[in-house]
Amino acid sequence: MLLLQPLLLTIESLHQQLQRAEGTRWLIGGSCGLLLHNVDIQRSPRDLDIYVDSIDVQTLHASLNENAIDTPVYSETPIYASILSHYDIQGNSVEVVGDFRVQAMRSTYQVEVSYLWEHHCTVVPLTPLCTVKIMPLAHELLFNLLRDRPDRYEAIAKMMKSNPSPHVPALEDLLARNSWGREILSRLERLLAS
Repeated sequence: MLLLQPLLLTIESLHQQLQRAEGTRWLIGGSCGLLLHNVDIQRSPRDLDIYVDSIDVQTLHASLNENAIDTPVYSETPIYASILSHYDIQGNSVEVVGDFRVQAMRSTYQVEVSYLWEHHCTVVPLTPLCTVKIMPLAHELLFNLLRDRPDRYEAIAKMMKSNPSPHVPALEDLLARNSWGREILSRLERLLAS
């Protein structure tokens, strides 16, 4: 399955608008990011998820203000904490997730967008004038394990196992930089076993 044209136009428009936010580091994640990694998720994405660090939340919001549905606000659920804001770009919903943290299964995972941007993101050319950066598959695998989404983590693991070498450094870094419970590590080992 490929990204449908309306979402590609949304990503291109977002990319153009964020050129004004010089120095802001943002990564595409979620279902759009998975499709850009060629992971089969069995359905078209409903929205576009963008991840940023807390330091970039307000700058990004100012750049997208004309498309804003709301303003950035801290949100916390039993397993997630983040600064959320929402935008309508080219008729599609865009959710910006700032300072994202997941706590589940005796694990704590803090998403460090700037670190991933510099060291482990994947660069995807959409058009000759639009190149975007997406979350590494290692992030998507760990995130979906923590939220117990086998429909996602099994497809991600399959893709990673087909060509492990690009994904191992990011996975090792994310495991070392965060705290992981025994259950998650056991699941991860089983998933990635040859």
